[in-house]
Amino acid sequence: MKIINKELEILKKNIENNFTDPLHNELKNFLLNGSKFIRSTLAILYLKSQNVEINNSVYNILTAGEIIHNASLLHDDVIDNANTRRGNTTIAKKFTSNISILAGDYLLSHAIEKLLELNNFEILNIFKNCTKKMSVAEIKQYFSQNSIPTKEQYIEICKNKTAELFSTILESCSLITNLEPQKAKDFGTLFGICFQINNDLNKESAKIDKLNGIYTAKDVLGIENTELLLDNYKKEMGNLIKSFPENIYKESLKDLINSL
Repeated sequence: MKIINKELEILKKNIENNFTDPLHNELKNFLLNGSKFIRSTLAILYLKSQNVEINNSVYNILTAGEIIHNASLLHDDVIDNANTRRGNTTIAKKFTSNISILAGDYLLSHAIEKLLELNNFEILNIFKNCTKKMSVAEIKQYFSQNSIPTKEQYIEICKNKTAELFSTILESCSLITNLEPQKAKDFGTLFGICFQINNDLNKESAKIDKLNGIYTAKDVLGIENTELLLDNYKKEMGNLIKSFPENIYKESLKDLINSL
């Protein structure tokens, strides 16, 4: 998004500066090339739509969030036995599954370093709970393979597997900038669930899930009900930001919501 290009470039530099160790070129390329930085884009627009400037503490949170997301992808590629990621051969296929798992763990250690720099136990605890929920959701999904979940079970998986990191980043950024953390958390949860549902409707993603015995939104709800659910969540997000000042960042935030 052009209006936050400056902030995203600073974020990319922060990420790039973390890697000087084994596989650093592979990991740097993995993190920076092809990623849409949707979690950071959402957080930056959310903050700037409320006239909050992006400071170093926020960049630390965004960097940690992006690194955690990419670590989870390295682990997912092993679970899914994926050949490609973002148009390139996965690290698991290029090297071995073991290397992909170790690389993911290595990324997580970098995320912890960025969070420790904040010297804020509350935020560290929020991220701890986030990674725990993400891991548990993946494990539960694995053991429920080839079984169609209920609507409630499906939403819970979306919430913990995908939305939790969105809400964690927004809640943490709001805490550090004196905004309403619960409101930010709720907004991030809604956006993250919509993001996962929208991803489930992607043909290629659905194809991979089907091979792994995972049922997605259209299997659980049907296309019509899935679209209705998405619309309802979008309306809820719109209501949460109604009181924000009228500016270009709020409009871009609305556009991002409507893109789901």
